[in-house]
Amino acid sequence: MKRRTITRIGALAVIALLSWKVFHQKRQTSAPPVVAPQEVVPPGIVVTESSSVVPPPPPSSGSAPGDRMLGDYGNPDLPPKNDMVIMARAISGFLTIDKQATNRPLSANEEWSAALRGLRPGTEPWISDRPPVFDPWHRLIDRWHTPLFFHALGGRQWEIRSAGPDRKPWTDDDLMEKFSG
Repeated sequence: MKRRTITRIGALAVIALLSWKVFHQKRQTSAPPVVAPQEVVPPGIVVTESSSVVPPPPPSSGSAPGDRMLGDYGNPDLPPKNDMVIMARAISGFLTIDKQATNRPLSANEEWSAALRGLRPGTEPWISDRPPVFDPWHRLIDRWHTPLFFHALGGRQWEIRSAGPDRKPWTDDDLMEKFSG
């Protein structure tokens, strides 16, 4: 009789433990995933993105060489067009120093971000991973916190585009600047 009671208590304990574990796992996995905002791309426009996972940046010891060039980036006292000129100059400076990047077409925001932060093979950090240049997903952004768009024009020339104050790309308020390396 005692043996049956011990067996029943043990079985109930196992069932209680399994029930607790299932309930606890459901609570942990029920949180909604964090999703990056989606951009709307009009028909006829091809946007390329890097599918590689970018490792976190190495610890920074002070400022990177391109940080001085981005000093007034996002300054509300200056016109928004100024941001595009500053970013284009900073990237042109990077391309002057990093000859390897000029041999590869960099079109996706993520590719430029990784290259400028020194995360591509053979590159050194050119700018620090900090606001107002980057968003939490390490994308280069404009003063309205919208990711910048890059387009390779060929012949070592690129175009950088901000969606402008309406945050919608390819509208009349977009800002553009061309740069080369």
